[in-house]
Amino acid sequence: MITWISKALCAGAICLALASCDDFASTGGAAPGSGLPFAQLARGAVTIVPPVGYCVDKRSLRARFALMARCDTLGGTATFGAPLALITAAAVAPGDSASVSGPEDETILDRRQGQTLTLLQVKGKPPSAEMRDVYWRAIGQVGGQVVGLAIYEPADGAALGERAPDLLAQTMRRTRAQTAAEAVKAQDNSATTQAKPVVN
Repeated sequence: MITWISKALCAGAICLALASCDDFASTGGAAPGSGLPFAQLARGAVTIVPPVGYCVDKRSLRARFALMARCDTLGGTATFGAPLALITAAAVAPGDSASVSGPEDETILDRRQGQTLTLLQVKGKPPSAEMRDVYWRAIGQVGGQVVGLAIYEPADGAALGERAPDLLAQTMRRTRAQTAAEAVKAQDNSATTQAKPVVN
């Protein structure tokens, strides 16, 4: 099976997704300012950018993990028609000994292999009983890191259908573009801050 995320990151995803489920159920939502337009993982090696209508939950941020939810569930207002869902992201170095295969109790229902992205629809145990037991995963290279994504849907809502893999693909595209832009910016900054040669 395709390499996914470390056991520690997987456990973190479950805990954080459960916390966000409580936000879904609440009427007041999260405190204003909980959502971010993007976040850097792996010491800045990856800049995670959510799909349109979603924000990064800044409370979820870890060195290599982030959780994304619809912006209004994180205290924002604009949703741009985005469906209610949770998206998790984890970044690991290729060949990292801490990485593991996907849970053994997941059954692959659909596999879509592209040149730069693998999408898997699986049936398994979601982070919460309030989420559908069929969900999508995605994995792809971003810069020098391997990024894994997963999207979970509330069980009591309409199924997302093809919107689920599309949202993961959009997240990966936006993440790659922003990560590349940040790398160029870092190179430019490094070039301009180099010491000038002394002329005698």
